[in-house]
Amino acid sequence: MRANIFRAILVAWAVLGAQSAFAQSVDSARQFLTGIYATYTKDGTPPRFSGVGSNAIVSPSLVKLIKRDQRVLRGEAGVLDMDPLCRCQDFDLKTTGVAVTMLARLKAAGTVSFENLGSRHEVTFSLVWSGGGWRIDDIREGNQPSLRRALRAEIQEYADKTQ
Repeated sequence: MRANIFRAILVAWAVLGAQSAFAQSVDSARQFLTGIYATYTKDGTPPRFSGVGSNAIVSPSLVKLIKRDQRVLRGEAGVLDMDPLCRCQDFDLKTTGVAVTMLARLKAAGTVSFENLGSRHEVTFSLVWSGGGWRIDDIREGNQPSLRRALRAEIQEYADKTQ
């Protein structure tokens, strides 16, 4: 009898703990995106998109793709001629909404709505948990190709030109 009660308590604790961890993951992903966009003020200093280590906001696989693109372009601007987080070069953002949905334990989808210098934007993100924190794994705005897709296409285009 005591063993059954103990098992029931243990199962309840595990279920409640999993739900709590799930909620914390949604909150931490939302805080990650909110924190990034909070730096896009008139006098703000947004994070370097391709930063690494403790400054990383991008997944290691996306950083690898960006570096490959930069090697192929040899100094040309290409897809990353503007900040992919705001699709801008100048900014004074007002965030109007941040929503996050967990897709798996270590994956989430996020949407950030904002106004920048009079223009409204909605950017969607694929997020992954990596290196002890959330990282951007892909970005898309509207009907534009995702950042990953655009980078791959650009790399292929330049590879085709050199053949």
